[in-house]
Amino acid sequence: MLKKLVVLFALLALANAVTLRKWIASHEKSCYYAFADAPGKKISFYFAVHSGGNFDIDFEVEGPNNRQLFKGDAERQGDFVFTATQPGEYSFCFKNGLASYVDKLVEFDITVENEARADDITKRSKRDEVMNSVVTIASDLGQITKFMKYFRSRENRNFATVSSTESRVWWFSALQSLSVVLVAVIQVYAIRTLFTAKRTRL
Repeated sequence: MLKKLVVLFALLALANAVTLRKWIASHEKSCYYAFADAPGKKISFYFAVHSGGNFDIDFEVEGPNNRQLFKGDAERQGDFVFTATQPGEYSFCFKNGLASYVDKLVEFDITVENEARADDITKRSKRDEVMNSVVTIASDLGQITKFMKYFRSRENRNFATVSSTESRVWWFSALQSLSVVLVAVIQVYAIRTLFTAKRTRL
């Protein structure tokens, strides 16, 4: 059991990951960076908008020498995995578009890890069952984490929609009640005026 835990922590230590949540103000551009020290590194990038406006944001991923890798406008979430073809700094930027006037909460995850090569796959097949089971568990945990993030972002969006609908229904009901009271007051006043009006003599 102790051996399994040691191997699991060793595998987790090989990955360099950052998970952040950030409020991005209106018209703000916010960039984050990951460094690949050698070609062949696997970089995964996940983001989801949890709150604000229409739950969308502009994003851009650039590699070394300002080479654009991915770009999207008004995206609610994204999940990208790519191989660093050259060492250097990779930038991940979010921009709260010019048409937006509200702050937006974005959760994102950047992971840099070694990608399995052909010789690594050959060595992996020779590992004992314990090592293979640990690798499988680590992979399954990564998938579960991604699913949890996805469902959490969906839950936040649905909760915001319910809150917005509840607010609109409340204000509509209040306005409708006020209109009924106002019409009733006007009717009472009109009828009272009709019966209390003085008759003019001929």
